[in-house]
Amino acid sequence: MNDSFYLDVYWTLRKSVKVFKTYLHNKLADSGISWPQFHALYHIPENGIPVNELAKELHCNASNITGLIDRMVENKWVYREHSAEDRRVWLIKLTEEGSALKSKLIPVHHNNIRERLSVLTDEELENLKTLLKKLMNEDTTKAK
Repeated sequence: MNDSFYLDVYWTLRKSVKVFKTYLHNKLADSGISWPQFHALYHIPENGIPVNELAKELHCNASNITGLIDRMVENKWVYREHSAEDRRVWLIKLTEEGSALKSKLIPVHHNNIRERLSVLTDEELENLKTLLKKLMNEDTTKAK
């Protein structure tokens, strides 16, 4: 196989990931929430999370997380609270409304993933998973 074929496979893989993500983001937007907001809700446990840990989970810096949290506070989904162990640390906690929204949206998100992947048969999904793990240099013989 020539180099152009490898590049074609690479670009097809990149484009498929982008199309998949756009599909999921748009489905969530239909629910009135942005992807970053949903992603944050997804990673906030019931007992809260320090701001710096949430930033790491979301792969963003402190200035980005501050604006995101401010908007989520305005929507009454989260609130800030000082950590009992270290008053310098701010915890982000879910409000009742935020917890209810998270409980509602996670199954919707999982259904959206299932819906998008349903164009493939179970066998094709197994093959795709095996091939992707192989690309990531993971042992494909591990339990699924």
